Order: sequence, then C-alpha cells, then structure tokens
Amino acid sequence: MATPQDSHPSENEADSDQPLVEVRYFLPALLREVKRDRASRAFAMEKLDQAAITTLFEQQQLRARREHDPAK
Repeated sequence: MATPQDSHPSENEADSDQPLVEVRYFLPALLREVKRDRASRAFAMEKLDQAAITTLFEQQQLRARREHDPAK
C-alpha cells in the first residue's frame, strides 16, 4: 500500500520540533489499492502462511493437552 514520504522521517527530522502533520487518504484510491493487493499473489501467500501458522499452533495445543492429561 502506498504511504506518504513523511511517514518515515529521517533521523534529523525526527529530532526536530516540527509539529505532526495529519495525512488524509482519498478513499476510492485506497480501496483500489486494497482490491489490487488482495488480488496479488503476495496476498495469497500471506493467507496461505497464516493458515499454516494457525495449523502449527493448533497442533502444539493438542500436544500440550495430551501431555498434561494423565487420563489418556
């Protein structure tokens, strides 16, 4: 997603006493970017990675329950 150049100030700018500036985004342009990002392969990989991560945590929770449950 596009970010304004002011979002990551250099070290010199961060130390100055400049007031913060409000940044506003044009909603239709922002929604187009979101739609494009969701259609990209990178977003699909992020969803796949999230599913894999969730599966790993579920497996760990099942193992922990089996180890702590003396009845089984």
